[in-house]
Amino acid sequence: MKKTLFSWLLLFAVGLPLAKPPCQAAAKPNMLFIAIDDLNDWVGCLDGHPQARTPNMDRLAKRGTLFVNAHCQGPICGPSRASLLSGYYPHVTGVYQQPAGKAMEKDRTFFHGRMVSHYFADHGYRTLAVGKITHGYPAKLAFDSYGGKFAGSGPKPSGGRRFNYHLPNVPWTGTQTDWGAFPDREEEMSDHKSADWAVERLAEESKQPFFLAVGFVRPHVPFYVPQKWFDLFPLDDVQLPPVRNGDLLDVPEISRRIHELPKYPRLAFLQKNDNEQFRKCVQAYLACVAFVDHQVGRVLDALDKGPHAADTVVVLFSDHGYHLGEKDRVSKHSLWEESARVPLVVAPAKSQGEQFGKAGQLCSKPVGLIDLYPTMLQMCGLPAKKSNQGDSLVPLLKNPSANWRFSTLTTYARGNHTLRSERYRYLRFEDGSEELYDHAEDPNEWTNLATRLKYAKLLKQFRKELPAKEAPYHPSVRSGAVNAWFEEHLRRHGVK
Repeated sequence: MKKTLFSWLLLFAVGLPLAKPPCQAAAKPNMLFIAIDDLNDWVGCLDGHPQARTPNMDRLAKRGTLFVNAHCQGPICGPSRASLLSGYYPHVTGVYQQPAGKAMEKDRTFFHGRMVSHYFADHGYRTLAVGKITHGYPAKLAFDSYGGKFAGSGPKPSGGRRFNYHLPNVPWTGTQTDWGAFPDREEEMSDHKSADWAVERLAEESKQPFFLAVGFVRPHVPFYVPQKWFDLFPLDDVQLPPVRNGDLLDVPEISRRIHELPKYPRLAFLQKNDNEQFRKCVQAYLACVAFVDHQVGRVLDALDKGPHAADTVVVLFSDHGYHLGEKDRVSKHSLWEESARVPLVVAPAKSQGEQFGKAGQLCSKPVGLIDLYPTMLQMCGLPAKKSNQGDSLVPLLKNPSANWRFSTLTTYARGNHTLRSERYRYLRFEDGSEELYDHAEDPNEWTNLATRLKYAKLLKQFRKELPAKEAPYHPSVRSGAVNAWFEEHLRRHGVK
């Protein structure tokens, strides 16, 4: 009996596969988070300008998914960064305009202890940053280690000297609009120093996964970079973007008032003397874009050569776009396409294979920077954060044609919004005025269709997408000298 039982047990054991040792949990991937300031679609892979030189951003796009219809949630630095870093829309936080003071760091509802960097730190990540990442919230409080901003927007000529754009009785602030070749050496530029710091960090071994944020300032004004970057774009060969004189004649009065920027260059100034300053301005912006792309390349090269080449997710974006003469302006501060649309690339870690999509994909669905927070959590295997108001982009990474929401929202001042779908841009102002543009037929947004009866059904659909409630202005927002409309608007809303 014992022999028979033993025989059966032996036979049973032989028929079973060998037991596998318990698997160790895969290490969490690192996150390289690259922010670029004031970059519009003048990027090679986005075809925004035929002369744009961005080989490094282009090669990153080939590694992941390029979102060709991505948009910020606020078309100026502070609101945009407050939104994407917190995961809340401006109409929820109340940060509609530039924040100041210490109100953001004291705010535990949306900001202090609740930024995306804080969430990564709470889940075992070492968080590091350099350059311009936050705006209105101290970077030193957002990250475990902060490398600094290195003189912010970079060196400026001594004595308040300006090269091309002069405004009487307006003091030089360091970020005022101007363009020209300066300084002599790129090592003097803040962005070069930020790249140096990031390169050093990427060469280091790390016992824990890291979240590294690298914030570049250019092409933010002033459009200053060394001469060698200007030399890439001979002035006589510079191609000007398409513009239309009188482009604002068919927009509502409130749109003209909100978008007025007395201290910024206008199209008439650019077009004087056979477009002399227009060519110089475009040349300078292209030079700044080429320069910052080079810095991006230095960081990507360091990643590829270092110990974290295989296990690092890369996200690259701009906080908002920029007009170069379109809509009668050289600036951001608008609800139109050039200001609201941003470059956005999401490249999975090499170790993730095709788990998050195939390399070199394009996605035309309307997405926002608000979607980055939940996307990064999911790609790094972290628990979802219920308060995030954006949607993870992972379904679109896996299938760029997947079902997605109808539009994405951008807000500029309380009560004033734009919504972008795959084909249309819709604007709605606090007095009920509207604009509508068909990007299939009118990519320059030259013809406002909002008053045409054939679009009544579409307008109704867009209106349903507008926020039902809007928070009052956050205590951190301060009254700024934007224009007469803003002064009255902010006073009306109790902003001091």
